Amino acid sequence: MAITEYGQYMPLAGSPGQLANYQEYAADSYPAKEIIPFGAAVQLTADGTGVVPVKTDGNPIGIALSRGIHDYTTNAEDQKYLVGQPVPIVKRGNIFVVAGGDVTNGVAVQVDATTGKFVASGGINFSRAVFRGNATADSLVQIEINLP
Repeated sequence: MAITEYGQYMPLAGSPGQLANYQEYAADSYPAKEIIPFGAAVQLTADGTGVVPVKTDGNPIGIALSRGIHDYTTNAEDQKYLVGQPVPIVKRGNIFVVAGGDVTNGVAVQVDATTGKFVASGGINFSRAVFRGNATADSLVQIEINLP
């Protein structure tokens, strides 16, 4: 049976780094060499042994998958991976991220290395990724990635 209502089987989009649907996805895992927020674009370190948020001259290899946990009682600042923690990096699939400006469905994805947000222009090219919805600045938007 086809899933016709998103919230019926999967929670609605609530945070960056959350998978957008149950279709097949692929992820690698690397240790964090810096603090990495959920839903951030990441790149390999120079020695290839870990990941950091994308830098100005970087080459994105995927997006940090959210662990889906949050301490709502204390409203803790826990939506990130700390240095040394294993980070699942989504390389293929649909995932929610934060838009850095107005974006349009079907447009190629770029990453603003300064803010870490996803934009349609003026950032670092995120090869083989497209927006799968329209969004405005600072709102969640779904992107589809298909990296090898």
